[in-house]
Amino acid sequence: MAIKKLGLVAAMSAGLLLIAGCAATNSVENGVDQSKVDKAAQALLPAEYLENGIDVASDIPYEPFEFEDENGNLTGIDVELGALIGQKLGTELRFNDAVFDTIIASLEAGTNDIIMSSMSDTVERQAKVDFVDYNVGGSQMIVNKGNPEGITGAADLCGKTVIVQNGTIQIDLVAGMSDDCVAAGNEAISITQLPDAPSMYNALRAKQGEAVMLDSLVARDAAAKSGNGEYFEVVTDPENPVYDAGLVGIAILKKDTGLRDAIQAALQSLIDDGQYAALLEKWDMSSSAVTEASINGTKE
Repeated sequence: MAIKKLGLVAAMSAGLLLIAGCAATNSVENGVDQSKVDKAAQALLPAEYLENGIDVASDIPYEPFEFEDENGNLTGIDVELGALIGQKLGTELRFNDAVFDTIIASLEAGTNDIIMSSMSDTVERQAKVDFVDYNVGGSQMIVNKGNPEGITGAADLCGKTVIVQNGTIQIDLVAGMSDDCVAAGNEAISITQLPDAPSMYNALRAKQGEAVMLDSLVARDAAAKSGNGEYFEVVTDPENPVYDAGLVGIAILKKDTGLRDAIQAALQSLIDDGQYAALLEKWDMSSSAVTEASINGTKE
């Protein structure tokens, strides 16, 4: 799998770390403000990551979690949270573009160390990775502006085509909806899988499907921003305002327990000192907050 190195350090893109030489004080060492490091969390971090930094696999763009702004700088919820975690650990997090349906493989191949890409913590994925959970997510659908097909909920998708992204939980979600259609004596839902968010949006605009099912925050962002808000709208099912709500986490290979525990401690420190809440408020997702940095919080 080709991984595009973006050459951007999360901490720098979010503007959270002081640049060495620009603000020289006794607390700044190698570009890191040591006064902001959580020493207990840092002590858990294996030396290789403290020295070399942490490579992050992320499916870019997936706005508002990770995307490039108008100046070409990497930003988003995951990127800024990564910067804060790096600050707590006293190391840098480098975000690298990865294809979502092979993103776990990038860890197994040693190309990246962790995943921050709005990845749902599922029991199936826990077979390969551990999750440090950092928000509660769910799914919603978008349709073309004006909702020409009159879609109001899952039952209206019977006999229609729904677009989803490769490797995501939305595949199983829509497949379950299709089973319900057939059980009720209606036509099945056709599912089209595409590699990334931009290709899904383009397919919807080209009327290659009647709806896109995706992360609820991403759906809201796409409806608000695509074509200055003129391309899409979110469908809110009155019976299920958000489908399959569940935990979203930072993924780490199960063997990398030291890295996992350090990231969990850093995230918990951010929750405790209020920086986590401030970040979620900035991105208008306070309702998705968790109260603790759990590991593998999703159970059977």
